[in-house]
Amino acid sequence: MLNRIIKVITNSPTSITKPVFTKEFNDNNKQIKELEKLLEQVSGNSNGYIENDIKKLKYGSIGENNIYYELKNSFIPMVCLHDLRIDYKGFVAQIDFVVITTKHIYVIECKNLIGDITVNKNGEFIRNKKNTYGKIVSKEGMYSPIVQNERHINVITELLKDKLEYKYKLKRIESLIVIANPKTIIDKTYAPQEISNRIIRHDQLVNLISSVEKNKKIDWVFIEDDMMNISKCLLEHHKEIDVDYVSKYSLDNTETIENINLVNTDEIRKNLKEFRLNKSKEENIKAYMVFNNETMEEIINLMPKNTEELQMVKGFGPIKTKKYGEDILNIIKEN
Repeated sequence: MLNRIIKVITNSPTSITKPVFTKEFNDNNKQIKELEKLLEQVSGNSNGYIENDIKKLKYGSIGENNIYYELKNSFIPMVCLHDLRIDYKGFVAQIDFVVITTKHIYVIECKNLIGDITVNKNGEFIRNKKNTYGKIVSKEGMYSPIVQNERHINVITELLKDKLEYKYKLKRIESLIVIANPKTIIDKTYAPQEISNRIIRHDQLVNLISSVEKNKKIDWVFIEDDMMNISKCLLEHHKEIDVDYVSKYSLDNTETIENINLVNTDEIRKNLKEFRLNKSKEENIKAYMVFNNETMEEIINLMPKNTEELQMVKGFGPIKTKKYGEDILNIIKEN
């Protein structure tokens, strides 16, 4: 208490002078290494699935590295954590970056998107696919990263409220969707302002945080002790994911794991699309609002056996899992 009073009087919330990473960025991705090792041991059609997952992970890591570089070289006094998997009260939040300053907690979702993305007046994200001549040939809805990040924030809010007994301070948790691919074009012309303000390019990230920190009209709420306590609390509830590759890729669990017993992914994909279409008609909503193609492929890759595993899929929180989970799990089980 005395420490806080002194810092208030001296207007010195922290002695930190530059970014401090309490959970560092690690480009030596454990999951990539495990998959590359697995690729050497298996043969058959599973190779394609494993190679595809390695590509996705590497591509995502490139985007996160772009954000890490900006944060690390920002000279802003803040505490940062990379790649958190918070498991609390049965809810899981997979977070790319958490940035703690004296004025805000930023929960950052990295999106290394390809192509042109439009955010319409309803806040929906539409991916535009073009041919070699640059003409739009099709449009595909994608799960909103805004909604996805809100779910992460809800988990963090509940955790900090219970463990650190924060109330007012939790109003300073901000969601940021950072586009890490410099070639991606985001059209936010008609997007609602509250959504538009949360979507930035990775080269704008430091300027945004810096401008808030320099804004004297915004009081600081976190002293250095708070910043470190928040970091410690998050780290204590971080749990590494342990992927069951034998189940995920339908491998025969033997010492050599040479025999492959593939599930019928084409049939699962067909049935998931049929289920999605029927549900969208029942609820009078667009099909991608049930789940989009990206989420569907992640379901097929993960092959969840229960609702807990289904909630590891991006886009599936407790509400969607309750609405659609049992049907989706039955579709997988039948195949």
